[in-house]
Amino acid sequence: MRFSQIPSPAEATAILLLLAGPAASSVLICDKLVTDTRKFNLKPLFEKGPHSVTISQQVGANSHNTTFTTDLCHALKRKGDVDDKQKCPHNTRVCAVERLVGTGDSKVDVIEDAFAVAGNLQQYGGGSLDHEIINLSSSDSNADAEKQGVRIILKGGFHTGLNSQKRQQRAIIEFICDEKFEGDEAEWTSEDEYVPGGDDSDNMRVRNVADDTDPLLYVSDEEGGGGGDDDKSKPVQLGDNEKQALIFNSYGPLESDKDVDVLRLTWKTKYACPDRRAEPGEDSPSSHWGFFTWMVMIVFLGTASYLIFGSWLNYNRYGARGWDLLPHGDTIRDIPYLMKDWTRRALNTVQGSGSRGGYSAV
Repeated sequence: MRFSQIPSPAEATAILLLLAGPAASSVLICDKLVTDTRKFNLKPLFEKGPHSVTISQQVGANSHNTTFTTDLCHALKRKGDVDDKQKCPHNTRVCAVERLVGTGDSKVDVIEDAFAVAGNLQQYGGGSLDHEIINLSSSDSNADAEKQGVRIILKGGFHTGLNSQKRQQRAIIEFICDEKFEGDEAEWTSEDEYVPGGDDSDNMRVRNVADDTDPLLYVSDEEGGGGGDDDKSKPVQLGDNEKQALIFNSYGPLESDKDVDVLRLTWKTKYACPDRRAEPGEDSPSSHWGFFTWMVMIVFLGTASYLIFGSWLNYNRYGARGWDLLPHGDTIRDIPYLMKDWTRRALNTVQGSGSRGGYSAV
């Protein structure tokens, strides 16, 4: 084998970055959420399946309910045979389903629309997930000064309205550290069922809905509140506000870009606590990229750097070509023969240990 050209130091650096690329991948991995010096593991929160929050808005005699469902660990997959117009596209991570539900004696229950708020949806006319992870305790915002947890911004969604205008969608979910919450407390039972983990299993999780209290209508702080008649036309969250871990904040145009709709959720869970110790059988956030992983990476990068720099030095100083470019090229070239010789010696040793020392059985 002969080298026609040896890469320059700048090119060699680029090669090393490419080799180390998977470690810095932009793929959202829910058990390896890395922000500055903190690591978060939200995988236990989604082991039983996606989570949903439903808001309702009274219009005349009927209610318009919108259910937002999310799963950070897997693409959402509806359970059973559902029409494409009534579910979100493949690779959706946050899905919105709008229903028209009758009140009183009315039995109306119709899915009006379904659209993706976030996901990798380039093939459907949307964008990439392009997620951002922010450690709230180290955020520059004064509003985050007293918070502990992680904020995740998810993009890629789109919604085509009645006027055929496509609007970009985005989800901002704040996972707030609260040791008292698992993360699925008093979750509202949605009519839309999803397959846990994105597989075809029928083992759907049972929602933790409080049975000892009647469902309450919760108006988010950003929407006002007070229980007066004026609140009937405002979207309210279905469920018990005192016990819910997943809370709807708002959904509407972004202040800096009116063509982008943003869903904002607050999620209280102990899994958002960066210093929380791992429970039995659970992976600790600090168990990933430990000492041995870093040692292997350092040895690999050091060896690659040594070979590239040594080859470049031999090429410029001695005009070397082919195997002569590599530092200690003769030794490297002899490695297959050395391995073959070592294997032969090992086999001879094993076979020799099974003999009887020259004596034959009588």
